[in-house]
Parts: sequence; structure tokens; C-alpha cells
Amino acid sequence: MRIVRIVVSGLALATTLGVASARAECPMDLGRGSGWVLFSQHYMITFRPDPLQIEVGEPVALVLNVCTKDGEAAELVGVGAERVDDAATPAQRLKLSGGRDGRYRAEGLSFSSGGRWEIEFDVRSDGETEELTHEIVVK
Repeated sequence: MRIVRIVVSGLALATTLGVASARAECPMDLGRGSGWVLFSQHYMITFRPDPLQIEVGEPVALVLNVCTKDGEAAELVGVGAERVDDAATPAQRLKLSGGRDGRYRAEGLSFSSGGRWEIEFDVRSDGETEELTHEIVVK
């Protein structure tokens, strides 16, 4: 099996995830000290794959922490993935579990081939839903 290298597109790879203040109720640490941090005007999402080493065609889960910019836990209502440069590859909707203190696990992801993939996160707080996206390149 080929091992996949993930290239972060447009966002910094976070090696220390202490981006939330000490008073925050929504922890940003993923438990391994590494992952990606995604920001919008209202939200912060940290996420990493599980297992950390991704192989093409093998199932992978995403471990996520989802917070408002004020450090409060936000509700993750959906996660999806689709191959950007291949319309024939069907979009994937991941199954969510967890949610306590903004911590989630999304399962059912499989990078069926190399190329550009977009991960979509639908986040809700105070009745408003926002979609955040992150592009990765699977080689």
C-alpha cells in the first residue's frame, strides 16, 4: 500500500495547539500535540487523522475540537469530503460521535486516490451555521 503524505494548503501546521486561552471552556489540544488548526471569523477547529499515518484506500477518522473564537464549545453538525479535481469520485459524509466540550470524532473517510481533497466542516452556534473548508493534497 502507498503511504499518503498530506500537504497543508494555505494553513499552518500546528505543532503546539495552545491557541485557546487558559480561561477557555473548549480545549484545543488533540492529545498528540500535532494537527491542523482552521480559523474563521467565528470559529476555531483543530483536527488530526486517526491513525496518524494515512494509507490510500484505508479508512481514517478525524479527531476534532470545535470552538467559538470566545473559547466556548461549538456544535459540529456535519463533516464531508470530496475530491476537488475528479468529479467522478463521490462526495463522502462522515458519521459524527462525541460532542462533549466541543470534542468530536468523524468516521467513514477514505482517500480512494491521490489528488486534491476538500474537507468541509459545518459548525453551528447560537442557531447560525457556517461552513469551513480545508484543502489537502494526498500523494
